[in-house]
This record gives sequence, structure tokens and C-alpha cells, in this order.
Amino acid sequence: MNEKRYGLRQCLRRLRAQIKRKSLGETTVLAVTGSCGKTTTTAFLGKVLSDHYNGFVGVRDNDENSIMRNLKKLKRSDRFFLQEVSGDAPGVMTRNVKVLRPDIGIVTTIGQDHYRNFRTLEATAREKGVLIESLPAHGFAVLNADDPHVAAMANRAKAKLLTYGLSEGVEVRATEIESCWPQRLSMTITYQGQSVRLKTNLFGDLLIPSVLGAVAGALAVGIDLNRCVNSLTGIESFARRMSIHQSPQGAWFVNDAGKAPFWGVEKVLALLGHVNAPRVTVVFGTFSDTAGSDSPKYRQIAREALKIVDRVLFVGPKAGYVRKSITPELEGRLFVMESAQAAIHHLNENVIKDELILIKSGNRDHLERLIYGQSTELNCWKQYCPKMISCHQCEESGLISGEGRDGS
Repeated sequence: MNEKRYGLRQCLRRLRAQIKRKSLGETTVLAVTGSCGKTTTTAFLGKVLSDHYNGFVGVRDNDENSIMRNLKKLKRSDRFFLQEVSGDAPGVMTRNVKVLRPDIGIVTTIGQDHYRNFRTLEATAREKGVLIESLPAHGFAVLNADDPHVAAMANRAKAKLLTYGLSEGVEVRATEIESCWPQRLSMTITYQGQSVRLKTNLFGDLLIPSVLGAVAGALAVGIDLNRCVNSLTGIESFARRMSIHQSPQGAWFVNDAGKAPFWGVEKVLALLGHVNAPRVTVVFGTFSDTAGSDSPKYRQIAREALKIVDRVLFVGPKAGYVRKSITPELEGRLFVMESAQAAIHHLNENVIKDELILIKSGNRDHLERLIYGQSTELNCWKQYCPKMISCHQCEESGLISGEGRDGS
């Protein structure tokens, strides 16, 4: 009986959301999906759109219920509704687009997130591509042309196409890229023969697709290239998505503790090969979406990281997988920490000014505490926490307003 009641309530919610969507009139609805990059793309695009129009940005919370709640918040006078959209299992995207009925769809990348649900990249692409199939002929399909699985979605689109990337022939293209730390990411963006230089406050070049996806999405709405670049000048990353923080002791942290699918870890590691710093450390928590046994994957990442950086720390319940890899020649370079508390004490023991420490972990480890704990006494050191929000948004953490809340 309870299941039937829940099913009926959910159907009523969908009906109300669909009615609300039909009542929006001239509001442009934009949806962003992909295996990774959708949160930062949504955040960056939301910045551009909000600088020019009234509207609503739904970032990070991306399931059907979140979408329906966000639709309820929309006003008839709003010019845009921008929503990050999940497609984490077969059939999910179909339900989401029936509610959203987007005018513009943006697809970032296809990867092995949610491996257990999809198994293959082709299956993931089929699910994400439902967004592109749903777009009306007067809309825009905004596609990352550097990802072959995304580029192939052009064949499924009725809408007009707008491509972005680094490849020749794309419509929104980045060239003359500079990103060697401590320099922040800058690039020249070209569209329809016009080129504009963009200087951001981002780390490395991994977020280039998110920047270009945001620019392309804004262009599809009708905002010109100069205004897009003005809005994104000096942009900082979304919390726990390669966000940059400096500790009171002078160390620099890059916080990528929002998600850690195994397939993307080596891409983050590659960034550390282009760093100019007195010492480079990487801290790993729990990986997700690993096929087969976990332990060889952790040891593999340890080997790859030690080729690139000075120190490697593994933190949490799976850190023990690399304990046997600690040989005498790796003493002082490879460490295993059972808790975040132990890791923060270790990092504080011997700080070097302007050293770089990158944190890569899954959301539920909440290793952002290694940053916030540099300047604030934390109340919570749970080994595992199911909350999706960052610790600086959580009442249990003990973080207060000011320096402790933003980690700077």
C-alpha cells in the first residue's frame, strides 16, 4: 500500500511539474548532462546567463525530484531555467526530459561513471543522448566535438547543432592555452571569425570543456562572445570541482573531492606533471566505478602518481590496499592514513610555502576537511558521510562564517 501511495504521489508531482513547464511561456529551458563536467559547465553557464537575465540555475542536485522542486521555484518573469540533469541509469533521462522539455541541451563527456549501470561507453552515450533526441527543431544541441561519443549524437538531433572543443572545424574553439601552475588557465576562444582572450582563476586545463560548453550554451541563447568572456573572466571553480584554496600556512590546495570515478583519476594526475611548485602532493580517498577487484586499481594509481609527484597519501577505509607498496625507497613519499584526522596532522607537520596539494576523492569521504581544518576547529570527523553537500554547508561540521566557510 505504501508503494502504491508513493507511486501515486510521484505521478501527481510529475503532472504538476509538467503543467508548470507548459506555463513558462517565453522562458528558455536549458539542460546539461554528461559523465563528468556537467556541474562546472552548469555553474559557469549559470554565471553568464545570470549576468544578463533573470532566471534559475539548478546545479549539482540533478535527479527528477530536484528538477521538479526547482521548477516550482521558477517565476513567470524568469527568462531562463538552467538545470543540470542526471542520466545515471537506463530510463532516467527519459523521465527527466519529459518534465523539463528543454529548448537547449548540452552534453559534456561520456565516461565510465556508473559503470555498474551501463557497463559500456556506448550504453552510457545512448542514455545521455536521449536529451539530444528530445530537443525541438527550433532548439540547439550543444555538443563536445572532442568526445567521439558525444559528437556522434549529432545524428540523433532534430535541433540545430553547435559544437565546441579544441579540434579544428568546431564552432566554439579554444586555442593558445596557458595553464602551467602557478599560472591560472587562460585561452583564446574563437567563434564565427571572432577571437577573444579569456583569463580565468582555474587550475590546469581539465576544465576547458566546461568553459567552452558554458560559452556555447550562452551563444545558443543569444549572448555574444564578448559578453560571455566578460562574465567568465576570473571565474573560479564550483566547490569540490578543482576549486583552489590557500591555507594560513601558505600551502595551496586544489579540492577535487566531489567525485572520483576510477577512469578519471589519471586525467587529474596528468595535470600535476605541469606544476611549478617547491613540492607537489596528491591525496587520494575512495574511488568509484571500478570494474573487478579494487586493490590492483589503488596500487596502479599509486605507481602512476609516484612517477609524477613528490608525495602520495591514501586516506580512508581502502587506503590499506597500497600498504604493501611502501618499500624502503619510498619512505617519505608514499603514506597510508586510516582517517582524515591523521592526514591533516601529517600535512601540517612539515608545510612548505607555496607547495601544491591536490585532493582527489569520492564525495562521501569529505576530504575537503583537510582544507577547512587548516583554519577552523571541526566538529565532525566521520569516516563515512552520505550527505552530498560540502562540509562548509553542513551544520554538523562546526564551520563558521568568514574564513572557515570558504576555505580561503
